[in-house]
Amino acid sequence: MHSHRHSHRHSHRHRHSPIGLFFRMAALRVAVVGAGAAGLCASRFLAAQPDVFHHDVFEMASNVGGLWVYTDQTTKDSYGHDVHTSMYEHLCTNFPKEVMGFPDFPFSDKLPSFISHRDVRAYLEDYAKAFDLVKYVKFNTIVQSVMPSKDNAKTPWRVCVKQLATNKEEVLTYDAVVVCNGHYSKPIIPSIPGANTFHGKILHSHYYRTPDGFRDQTVVCLGAGPSGTDIALELAPYVKRVILSSNDEPFPCAMPSNLEQLAGIESIENGTIAFKDGEKRMADVVMLCTGYEYVYPFLAPECGIEVKHRMRVTPIYKHLLHIKHPSLVFLGLPQQVPPLVVVHYQVQYALSVLQGSVTLPSEIEMLADEESNFRRQLVLGRKPHNAHKLGLKLMQEYVQSLTSLADLKPLPEVIFSLYETNGRIRRQKLATFKNYNYKIVSDKQFEVIEPSC
Repeated sequence: MHSHRHSHRHSHRHRHSPIGLFFRMAALRVAVVGAGAAGLCASRFLAAQPDVFHHDVFEMASNVGGLWVYTDQTTKDSYGHDVHTSMYEHLCTNFPKEVMGFPDFPFSDKLPSFISHRDVRAYLEDYAKAFDLVKYVKFNTIVQSVMPSKDNAKTPWRVCVKQLATNKEEVLTYDAVVVCNGHYSKPIIPSIPGANTFHGKILHSHYYRTPDGFRDQTVVCLGAGPSGTDIALELAPYVKRVILSSNDEPFPCAMPSNLEQLAGIESIENGTIAFKDGEKRMADVVMLCTGYEYVYPFLAPECGIEVKHRMRVTPIYKHLLHIKHPSLVFLGLPQQVPPLVVVHYQVQYALSVLQGSVTLPSEIEMLADEESNFRRQLVLGRKPHNAHKLGLKLMQEYVQSLTSLADLKPLPEVIFSLYETNGRIRRQKLATFKNYNYKIVSDKQFEVIEPSC
């Protein structure tokens, strides 16, 4: 892979946006919330233009990496806050590293295609080191509130932060806020009739770490997304039986002999689970692999952001910019995408808007675009909470839109085709697809190295 770096000042193509026009005489002050993958990417591109942007990154933990920092703790951290990460001990990525990394910062060739969470954390630490980003991060600092400033239009955001070690609070002003707090920390707990009568244990996958506490039990994993399938397969060698319960079509491939695929859960009565296909099974544990809410507890109501159906952030233009306050930026909202790839382009497009080299449509046009995209999701048969779900076709359109509007180097076709191939092999060989390896040989071609057994 080649390294490509770009500086984008396309005033020759666009008139200044209102944001860039307003602030063009002085450097923009930008607050970044979170030092995970998205926050580091934002910091990298902000730092690359010191004459245009001055920025701070606020991170509640004592290290970079966000979600990818594993801990045995499952409830509270040392400061009494909810544990942010959902990593389990043996998690292995469900995308190959060849499509997972930032486009101009590849993973080491020495690693296999499917890597551990420790490898990803090390990669993000290398990224931070390569671009000298740690100096911008204020660790052990929590963002308590973000509010539009009424008294001084030149600094439109008031950001209240607290240093966890000292409890010292500070109110700072910024021209823009980039939200990178992730969306894998607040579990969605579905309402299941009779759950309160269950004799066994019900827990969300957020609290799962290792198979040790489940030996010789019957476990129902509700949800067949990446976490549900991963955990079900990881538990199989240790448990008496594991049931993968989902409203989706069963996987048409070989599974461990003690893994059974059934429909979603209808109800629970004492120790018996009734499934929507009429089947009933006794179980000891129900593992809720049911996803996570999008939550922004630090955004004041005055920010005008609403989360509908627990996962639809609105009003948002291009899954990225607050339509009524475009200097409030949300990175990483899209799902069913390689997140680092998408964030890489989101950041550059958003900064082009902030500095004035890309002009936004009118508010009315942006609202209409958001509604049109939402209606399209419904036409595709998706539910309202899937507003930010992309997948291959919509991801291609989305990335191409960002690269075109901000005049960025396009993402090589090989990334999309490898993404598609991995998804197909996962569907056909769920239990073994992570044994495959891939090698990118050009912008359009890759090699598949099949497992030897």
